[in-house]
Amino acid sequence: MVSEIIRWQTPLAHMRRTALEDFELGGKQIKKGDKVVMWYVSGNRDGDEIENADRFIIDRANPRHHLSFGFGIHRCVGNRLAEMQLRVLWEETLKRWPKPGQIEVVGEPRRVFSTFVKGFEALPVRINA
Repeated sequence: MVSEIIRWQTPLAHMRRTALEDFELGGKQIKKGDKVVMWYVSGNRDGDEIENADRFIIDRANPRHHLSFGFGIHRCVGNRLAEMQLRVLWEETLKRWPKPGQIEVVGEPRRVFSTFVKGFEALPVRINA
């Protein structure tokens, strides 16, 4: 479930790099020096790479097959910590409020004002004990 949450709600919006050599990607020419951008949400919804990419499936096969933490030498060193924090958050939340409907979203989420980070500043909820 944790990996699917991270794939679905990617923490970052994009990453930009400069091409170091000429390259062809998806039939498009990228020239040395071109600026290229990877949009994480697009990569994580790529139907050619991820089966049923537009569906949230908590028991997805191969759940860590996503780009949310980057890849290769640009992989986030904090990825395991982030996964652990999210796992512990859900374990403790479900331990305290195990019944469906005990936590109810009661307002619109307020997002962090950023073109880079896809975070939430506030999400109003009601806990029905």
